[in-house]
Amino acid sequence: MSRPRTVLVAAGLAVSLLVSGCSALEKTLDGGSVAGDFPSRNVEIMVPAAPGGGWDLTARQFQHVVQEKKLLGERAVSVVNVTGAGGAVGISKLVTKNRKDPHTLMITGLVMVGALTLNQSQITVSDTTPIATLTAEQEVLVVKSDSPLKSLKDLVEMYKADPSKVSWGGGTIGGTDHITAGTLVKAAGADPSKVKYISYSGGGEATAAILSGDVTVGISGLSEFEEQITAGKMRVLATSGTEPATLNGNQLPTMKSEGYDAEVQNWRAIVAPPDVPAADRQRLIDFVTKVNQSPEWAEIRKKNGWTDFFKTGDDATRFIAEETTRVQALEKELGIL
Repeated sequence: MSRPRTVLVAAGLAVSLLVSGCSALEKTLDGGSVAGDFPSRNVEIMVPAAPGGGWDLTARQFQHVVQEKKLLGERAVSVVNVTGAGGAVGISKLVTKNRKDPHTLMITGLVMVGALTLNQSQITVSDTTPIATLTAEQEVLVVKSDSPLKSLKDLVEMYKADPSKVSWGGGTIGGTDHITAGTLVKAAGADPSKVKYISYSGGGEATAAILSGDVTVGISGLSEFEEQITAGKMRVLATSGTEPATLNGNQLPTMKSEGYDAEVQNWRAIVAPPDVPAADRQRLIDFVTKVNQSPEWAEIRKKNGWTDFFKTGDDATRFIAEETTRVQALEKELGIL
């Protein structure tokens, strides 16, 4: 009578091992993790662009703080660049290849929202799992020092009189600079579709175009034009943030302080793949919060002229969704969709 019992126990054990093995195989193939598993291995931060840009700088400074503070214990954090289509290649990989995996993160921001919208991508930033928005940088609208335009009001009045006489120089079509131009024009009650926007591949080209008078007004991050402003070669008409920026001890006007209900923040965020388990998402939020609260990160923000723009979890998700909707509507009004 004892022999059949032994066979039955052995069969039950085999079934248990088979189920366990299938579960482990499913986990490996899925790229996911058991809820609450983070961090069970090294972490990778994807930069969906080439080295040297704002996303890359954000990722590498973030990496520096994590390693300096040992915020992942003995686990390492690496930065990997995935280039192509304004971030579309990188986000596609995150969403389709890394689903459920809390150990693969990505830096994103307003620039990607604009690029994905312009390219009519089927994948948006809202398809990821937002962990936190991190920083924001103000845009600045400048003219060459001898321009007849002395104020933002002068610029708006010139545009309203004849949009074809105002050329706007900045970065990529549909990017933050272009969005800033459209936001201002719309707030002024004018037609965004008439904006004559000239895209330059780099800050050096845009600077040369402004100083030579090839464009009426230039738009970029404040740090891009700081040297020329300080040297007296460019004049600031306004910045795009909520709070006035200060340069060389002088407070710069904002679009709002000049009478236009317009605001654009070139924000950056860190996101995870879709379907990350809730427990891991919370651990990621806690992890990123520690970085944000560190003195080292505060010093990095100050050094780079970044504003603390920290929102986590559901607040970050709502913000990114609202920004996506806003940018989609604005790019249609600009006539570029």
